[in-house]
Amino acid sequence: MPMNIAILIDAENVQPVHAGRIFEHAASLGDIAYKEIYGTGPAISTWVEPVLRYAIHPNLTIKASKGKNSSDIALVIGAMDLIHNVDAVILVSSDSDFSALAVRLRSEGIDVIGMGTEKSNELWRTACSSFVVLAAPAAKPKQASNARQTGNGRQSSNGRQANAKQAVNARQANDSQTAPAKKAEDAKPVASTHTERAAAIRAFIRAEIERAGGRLQTSVLFSSLNNLPEYRVDQQRSRRKPLNYLIRQYGDAFAIEADGEGNHFISMSAAAPEAVAEAEAPEASEPEAVDSGAGEAVAEAGELQMLIAAGIPEVDAPQVVEIFTQSRNKREAYNRLRKAFGVAGRDYYNRVKAIGEGEA
Repeated sequence: MPMNIAILIDAENVQPVHAGRIFEHAASLGDIAYKEIYGTGPAISTWVEPVLRYAIHPNLTIKASKGKNSSDIALVIGAMDLIHNVDAVILVSSDSDFSALAVRLRSEGIDVIGMGTEKSNELWRTACSSFVVLAAPAAKPKQASNARQTGNGRQSSNGRQANAKQAVNARQANDSQTAPAKKAEDAKPVASTHTERAAAIRAFIRAEIERAGGRLQTSVLFSSLNNLPEYRVDQQRSRRKPLNYLIRQYGDAFAIEADGEGNHFISMSAAAPEAVAEAEAPEASEPEAVDSGAGEAVAEAGELQMLIAAGIPEVDAPQVVEIFTQSRNKREAYNRLRKAFGVAGRDYYNRVKAIGEGEA
């Protein structure tokens, strides 16, 4: 099931020239359910063209006095209103003030993809599940005029015609040289089988880790992987969130570890996927035993058949059993199911709990 995504844009912090990149990346991750932009009148007015093109809903704010961050507060309120309706939120801003919002959303099992310019500091980047750098647009080259000028500074008619003819000839020559290269690039097919795509992705990850000196933050890795067609196809077809997909598909070949602050790193040495899954689970301040009826129910020999009969898809049932039997308490089991299956994880939790209550 594709992720439901909300895009929240800070119009006072990001330029509209990045709109195409923002929506292209969002579309590669799932279904865009909400498109919101926040800012004062002057800021949003610069976004008129993208607002109309992508049907973004504008949220106009008014500063009561100089220096007030009313737009930031409005964006935070908008994000919290959507907390139970989406699987992922794309926060478009270079402002590190949104770091606390990113941490809060992630504590609810929501993926947070930050998108900002190169000036975004490390605190803001690491607070997100992944971060995409919006490159500055290339400056338009100044056009040199070779036309003859008349005494009053105007080009003569003959000069304009000569320049126009030269420009046409130059474009035609350039197109004839670059067309074969463009066609060859466009014609490059994406691997048709999972095995071929996995091999390409594995080699890409290995190269990125080596380039980083042996250890790489996963948010940086995902920013690079999103430019790899094989990864975009394979991850979307897996219907898993990026980190869960990475652990499940490549946890046997790479070590993926958490630092206790929500940041994940990948290195060359092998590590068991189960150890990484445990690192993801938040620690409970007061450990509470898993509901006894549910724990016993999923531990019996017929556990898979019971879950399937309760309406949990056969493909997901083994992982649900694993999560429930290895979790230390109900909160940990719930959080791990939400991380693994998104919104469906909440339903799986209630179904297993209902089985336990029936067996008690």
